[in-house]
Amino acid sequence: MRRLAVALALSLAAPHVVHADTVDVPALIKLVDTEPADMDRSTWKEKRREAVKKLAESKDRRAVPVLIKLAENETFDIIGEIAIEGLGTLGDPSAIPTLQKIVGDPSRDKGQRDLARKSLQRLGGSSQPPPAPAPTPAPAPPTPTPTPTPATTDTGLENNAAPPDTTGSKLIDAGAPAPQTPTDLPQLDDDTLAAYDRVTFAAGTASLSYDTVSKELQAEGNVNGLWQKRVEHEQYAWGVDAGGSFVGGLINPEGRAQTRGIELNANADGEGRFYSHGFYGIGRVAADVDIAYVADIDAMNAANDFKQTLTDADLQVALGAGYGRELDIGGAIRVRRLSRALDANRALGKPIDAATAKKLQLTWWSLRAERSTYRALLATIALLREAGVLLGEPDAGVTYEILNVLRDTYLYQRLSGFDANIEFGEGYLRRPAGVVADNFENGRVEQLLVNAGYGIQLDDDKVQLVATGYARDRLLAPMGQPSPWAVGAGATATRFTYGDHGDQFGAVDLTATVQYGGDDVPMNADNGFSIAAQLGFTYLINQASGLRLAGQVAEDDGELLFGATLTATYGLLDGTFAR
Repeated sequence: MRRLAVALALSLAAPHVVHADTVDVPALIKLVDTEPADMDRSTWKEKRREAVKKLAESKDRRAVPVLIKLAENETFDIIGEIAIEGLGTLGDPSAIPTLQKIVGDPSRDKGQRDLARKSLQRLGGSSQPPPAPAPTPAPAPPTPTPTPTPATTDTGLENNAAPPDTTGSKLIDAGAPAPQTPTDLPQLDDDTLAAYDRVTFAAGTASLSYDTVSKELQAEGNVNGLWQKRVEHEQYAWGVDAGGSFVGGLINPEGRAQTRGIELNANADGEGRFYSHGFYGIGRVAADVDIAYVADIDAMNAANDFKQTLTDADLQVALGAGYGRELDIGGAIRVRRLSRALDANRALGKPIDAATAKKLQLTWWSLRAERSTYRALLATIALLREAGVLLGEPDAGVTYEILNVLRDTYLYQRLSGFDANIEFGEGYLRRPAGVVADNFENGRVEQLLVNAGYGIQLDDDKVQLVATGYARDRLLAPMGQPSPWAVGAGATATRFTYGDHGDQFGAVDLTATVQYGGDDVPMNADNGFSIAAQLGFTYLINQASGLRLAGQVAEDDGELLFGATLTATYGLLDGTFAR
């Protein structure tokens, strides 16, 4: 009987002996709580996750408080989800209130709430927290005798409690609601290959002055804007470019004399394509209107006043066919840069899939008018966490590199693909009567137009090669009228450079162009040829300063030209200190 009791005791103790030999629970808890001095933060975060998994599998009750703490506080790291699931594995009922709190917290990620429900089921607990007991009124304390106390500043802390820790690296406080991604995203069909919507508004030189001696007022200014929108589907594509400009000036001395002038221009160009097996049919419509007004008021004689308004208008329609497609893939490159940055920092949990890439790009699109990148940063991190791409809460270094990707200005109009087409254009030109009409074409104009383009991105999207070609020739010109023609081609290679943490460093660009054409004026034809090259380097000194140096060489009808330009922008960054 004694021998049987000893054997039974040994069999009951055996699992604990084996467990103690295989899992060092105190060491795992220490690793979770404290970053080792000889380990970098990224490696430690990975080791922490492994340690929490081992604690959950250990069945040791000493791991329960650690996992509860992680489940409550690590809301933006996958280690919190491991802890929530581990509480169900450990099987300790003391974790039920924490899990119920997570289930009922609308600010928590849906995946975390679902894991908490599963863990509650394993523990046999309800998903709803028990109702809180009604508070019992406490008897009023006796009124103490007031005693003089030294004046103090109200800090909101009582009983010498320590202030809350605000030195952590979390982007968002654990108790704050999770960042919300925009809901008003652009609506694009699933067959959309690429799209862009750009608005550019620029004010040029503007001046206003008044000479108190001659009593003369002078004012001038110009402004222009451009809207571009294009959507590329698998079977069709369409795009619109529309712009306008205004230039005005005024000289108004004392007395009757006055000189004033304005010029207004509005233009639009629309295009539609229908694709089949790489080939496409194309239709284009373009219109341009220009109105110029000038007035010169004589100081002494109204009979010498001069006023004139000139209006030019063009309307052209073209039909043709082509092959290939050239797309602006800047949005896709931004996603690839984001993936590379996370992978280099060992924060990439899994590749960014097509659905997540689309949602990221549409989110950035919807936030393009924001003054800062703050909302785009929060939305990006939230989307990456939701998709399981981001391994955990990004530290300061990873957050900085994500921000650099979002702010990268090199990622606009990055072209990829080959495209060539030939079109027949029918146009109508309206020019004002008089001297202008005697020197410029009026009425119907037929043209043959050929265009080609090629773009490619190389070396992890740090090198761009772009080439273009064109040809145009006037057709069916009436007898005695010129039929001008021209052909040309150009190519640009650009190398974009970055710093160690994704900062834009600069760009080297090399451009070459060649053109040949003739005016085909009867009895006096004159052909022209030119070739040019430019090498430039742009260096970004800091956030407020830059330097661009470019050299040009050209040959134009036998004339050899050399040139160089140096453009420098310097901004003095403020440094301040206060104690």
